[in-house]
Amino acid sequence: MMIRSVPFQSPTVRSPPLAPATTTTICSSSRNNAYIPKLEPFSRSKFDRIVKDPPLIQKSENDLADYCSTLEGDPSYSCWRAYFELKDLEKEAPKEEVERVILESGGMKSLIGCLHGISEIHKAKKQSQNRSNVNNNMKQENTPAVEGGRACPVPDGLPKSREEMEEEEKGRMPDSPFTRLLRSKGRSPAWYSPAPDHEA
Repeated sequence: MMIRSVPFQSPTVRSPPLAPATTTTICSSSRNNAYIPKLEPFSRSKFDRIVKDPPLIQKSENDLADYCSTLEGDPSYSCWRAYFELKDLEKEAPKEEVERVILESGGMKSLIGCLHGISEIHKAKKQSQNRSNVNNNMKQENTPAVEGGRACPVPDGLPKSREEMEEEEKGRMPDSPFTRLLRSKGRSPAWYSPAPDHEA
């Protein structure tokens, strides 16, 4: 048995001719729909840019906030910290210095790093100023001014005044009956160690 292939011939099908395309034109004589928005030219003048664009610092804050909202986890925390450091820097430093930092950083990631570094420098500077202020205050407390205008230091080894001695006596706890008994017999309680002879 032999199988023979026969070519298949399909009848030609013709589609009906299409109707001619109709075009509609609408004319409006009113001025309400006459405005057609146009793109801004690429080469705007410096004055136009200053008037229409937000200031550089505000623009970089907005860009930084947008960038931070796309991050997650530790990078997001670091980014938001840099955002608030930029706000603090804006309050502390002159505007020109902040703009210079933004322009020199070159991008968002490097701006974040720069802001962290500047913030650490400012913190270290404040801490050193606080330490020097505390040291100056302590020196001033230890050197009271004498009426003549010359300051003299207060010596450490002065004996206590009578008022200070009475105040210490009042501040002591009363002795227990057992402690009084031992003292009357000439023996000290176990917890008490007498002062050495060279200190007495």
